[in-house]
Amino acid sequence: MILFRKLALGIALLLPLCQNAAAQSLDVAVLNDPPYAMHDPAGVTTGMAVDLMRLAAEAAALDLTFTPVIGDAEGALAGFDVALPVSATPALEGGHDLTLPLHTATLGVARKGTGFLDTVRGVLSLDFLQVVLWVSALLLLVGAIIWLLERRKNGEMFSERPLRGMGDGFWWAGVTLTTIGYGDKAPRTLPGRAVAMIWMLVGLAVSSSLTATIVAATGVTAPPPDLPEDLRGDRVAVLAESPAERFASGRNLTLLRFDTLDAAMTAADQGQADVVLGAAPALLRADEIGGYGLDVTTTEWEPVLKVAMLPEDSPATETLNRALLTVISSAAGQEVVRRWLDKE
Repeated sequence: MILFRKLALGIALLLPLCQNAAAQSLDVAVLNDPPYAMHDPAGVTTGMAVDLMRLAAEAAALDLTFTPVIGDAEGALAGFDVALPVSATPALEGGHDLTLPLHTATLGVARKGTGFLDTVRGVLSLDFLQVVLWVSALLLLVGAIIWLLERRKNGEMFSERPLRGMGDGFWWAGVTLTTIGYGDKAPRTLPGRAVAMIWMLVGLAVSSSLTATIVAATGVTAPPPDLPEDLRGDRVAVLAESPAERFASGRNLTLLRFDTLDAAMTAADQGQADVVLGAAPALLRADEIGGYGLDVTTTEWEPVLKVAMLPEDSPATETLNRALLTVISSAAGQEVVRRWLDKE
């Protein structure tokens, strides 16, 4: 009788432990979303979100099984306990449990770099011609002033003959603006030197502005966009039904929708699109893997929170959140983020 009671007590104590152990085993559906998660041909899953979840599993003594799946987040969760990575939205939170953010990424803009022929076409463009004419008119004006002041007392450097003297003044204004300063011509009169000093000081600001204007006019580099409106006039490639598409919709932008990010990047590489708008880490990773050679600029637009998603009221949500809070703020978690982002 005593033996029976001890056996019953032992079973009663072990039963909750067995149930708890079973509850700590979670099947995780892994969506393909580089660099957060990627599918290996052999069925191995890697990525920043996967590594962070592995660290969280160790911290909370969870037994996670990662399975690569194809489809959307809600479809991936069917038959699994957790789906990741998922871009958090109010709609998803309404019917599911979302964990703490694994990572927060802003949108980025990818565009094709400028080649030699593009630079030549920029030099021959109307915009560049306008810059040249504006600079020439400014140099001619300053040159004329210095010639009028110097022609009588400094005739050997600034000829008294109008045509040649204006040319001397034009040349002096140009070499002074560009800070080359050959020294072959220099004002000697007090008024002339006063004008020269003013022109040298003003020329510092003018030279900087002209450099930026000429670079933009020739198309050597495209200035990074400060506002979404800066993309107006561009053909903007976006991933269909992505945060980038939702952000760009209604902003009077010309949108080209693609089913995959690689297709959007290929369109930009082949000149079918001017820019690609998407999560900056994803753009950087896609450019690295695909070898497109696009220039990717990270903006501060539309932060995208990457999370794990569980069924609503899942008992594992609180456990995962506590573990993720520990991991993400730890040195090991930060090292995982740096390791994956440094690859980009």
